[in-house]
Amino acid sequence: MRTNLLPSAATALFWLERDIPGKEPERIELEQLPFTLGRNESCDYQILSSRVSREHAEIVRDEGVLKVRDLKSTNGTFVNGQRIDEHRLTDGDLVVIADVHFSLRTNRSDGVRKTVTQVMDRGDSDRDSEEDAVGDLIHAVRRMHETLLHRATRNRFQPVYDLMENRCVGYEAISRPQLPGDASTAQQILENTDCRLTERTNQLHRLIAAEHIARLSSATLLFVNLQPAEVGADLLPQSLSRLAAAAGGKRIVAEIPDSAVVDIPYFRDFRLKLRDLGIGVAYDGFAGSPHQIKAQAEFAPDYLKLSPALGRGVDKSTQRQEQIKALVDATSQSNVQVIAVGVHSENEARTCREIGCRLAQGDHFGHAQTIDWPLEGFSQSA
Repeated sequence: MRTNLLPSAATALFWLERDIPGKEPERIELEQLPFTLGRNESCDYQILSSRVSREHAEIVRDEGVLKVRDLKSTNGTFVNGQRIDEHRLTDGDLVVIADVHFSLRTNRSDGVRKTVTQVMDRGDSDRDSEEDAVGDLIHAVRRMHETLLHRATRNRFQPVYDLMENRCVGYEAISRPQLPGDASTAQQILENTDCRLTERTNQLHRLIAAEHIARLSSATLLFVNLQPAEVGADLLPQSLSRLAAAAGGKRIVAEIPDSAVVDIPYFRDFRLKLRDLGIGVAYDGFAGSPHQIKAQAEFAPDYLKLSPALGRGVDKSTQRQEQIKALVDATSQSNVQVIAVGVHSENEARTCREIGCRLAQGDHFGHAQTIDWPLEGFSQSA
């Protein structure tokens, strides 16, 4: 433990509360600063998770103000739903590190602690921007709780088309909240925060998608999106494997954002777990080079979804045709299927087929739609 103590004249008792399911919150005293959190035993507080960096974050006192700093961690540090490099902490702030979240607490008496009721009072025109942010976060959390309670979510499904056999082989599930008003606020604030609430909401989206897709006999694949904060979570592979039964035996393919693909041990382990459970993997939004594909050969995906920018107007761009052809050639040795995305015309579809793309998505094959009408109509639209 470090021995840098707070000056006695300014000493206030701060602590973190770690929420543990089924137990009382763990109280972590912050008597000595800086206070480091991470996977290493040398940290002041050790977090045993593969998603946590060796030295992930630290809490410091800077000119009399308590702050949390991210120590260039792989998966980031979040305060009240926002990823931060450095952030001033106040009583009640939610600090999230990987799949663990803490609340900052203090017994300081200089000022009245704001209550939830006060923060929720939208009639106070004198609230400062910090109070607005807290109020927005509380509303977002409440909205997500309503989503879980009422299963108030729907999914749109966009076809994945086989260009060689001229048929639909699967669907991508795109989640859409179904709450009154602008329900996107909750997603914008919390989607990149790895905590139990977002975990349960994402599970609900995927479960409902699997239940719906089970009704479509023509498809054999269900593509489900993963948020960057979910990638590497220890319990996620088992959660995805259970979707196959709900989806009527269709193969589940987890779409990982290309920005979340990293050559580090936890990601390799995560990829191996999915493979062992029979879960397909797609890297989504790829616009890199053949060299990058070769560098990822040891943890290559089953599907490589290209950036939509490569597919749009590909029939009129020789440069993009050559770029896609090089990617197709680079994946051929590792049995990775390239999916062209953003295909909106017959000419684009034909060009993608001619340069070697077997699979494609885009409005040419059917818009993303909900399954709210007779299945025959849905199939025809695809």
